[in-house]
Amino acid sequence: MGKLRDLWHGDSERAVNAPRPVRVAPGWDVQPEVLPTKPLAPRRRKYVHVRPNNRDAVALPHPGQSYNPLHDDHQDALRVAVRKLERKKTADEKFVAMMTNGRDVPITGNFSADKTWEEKVQERPQKTQKKEKSTEKEECKKKKKKKDKKKKAKKTSVQAARRALPHRRHPKREIALKEADALDDIIVEHQQREKRREAARERCRAARREKMQVKSFGRYHHTPLALDVAPTDKLVGSLRHLNGGYIHPLTERMKSLEERNLVPARMRHTYNKRKVLKPKGEVRVKRETFGVMPETTF
Repeated sequence: MGKLRDLWHGDSERAVNAPRPVRVAPGWDVQPEVLPTKPLAPRRRKYVHVRPNNRDAVALPHPGQSYNPLHDDHQDALRVAVRKLERKKTADEKFVAMMTNGRDVPITGNFSADKTWEEKVQERPQKTQKKEKSTEKEECKKKKKKKDKKKKAKKTSVQAARRALPHRRHPKREIALKEADALDDIIVEHQQREKRREAARERCRAARREKMQVKSFGRYHHTPLALDVAPTDKLVGSLRHLNGGYIHPLTERMKSLEERNLVPARMRHTYNKRKVLKPKGEVRVKRETFGVMPETTF
């Protein structure tokens, strides 16, 4: 038997691809896999961004699934999805029945014959009657009011006299008044129309919100039903897309061309742009002051 060679540590015969220890400091030889590969390279993110609109050019099939699913395959998948939906629907109906239980039962009983109720009402403390005010003060007040009224009447009569002067009156006053009346009608009509439109918009918004919202009744969280099964004619390349929304045929066509390498695949670079955090409140700009700058002539 020949001499055993130490491939890793022997100086004369060294394995070609053996990772050499790196001398970090005198007396510190560190295995290279411990060190960062590029110390100055930007650090990799700790989390992966979720890009919901990024669809792989060729959707990876599930194990045992064909790359081009047949109509029957789709029907099978639909069957599964529909079964799930039916379950969801029955659970939903059960839940709604539980929540609305007893709503349609009318209230029985006679409040007027219920003695305890009467007693409760009678227990309320009666309001304390206000003391009668001194009559002198009231007389004084009445006199004051009379004086004020007289003053006001005088003022208004003077103003009316002034307004009646012909040189103060607008020359086309009647025409202006007519136009203003018409304008009022138009404004009222416009406001009504706006109200109707806004109400319609609000109804649309409410309907949309209803579909999206998770309603919580106490400890119950209840998601309203949203059917997420597409019919066969909307079937896209693979069975993964069964529970998607409806995809526009043009997008689908484009994607299929990309999948068959008939057009170069488009780069998706519009999703998840980094959001720059905006400062809250007052923005302070850091300023550098150099003190007195010398006045030089160059």
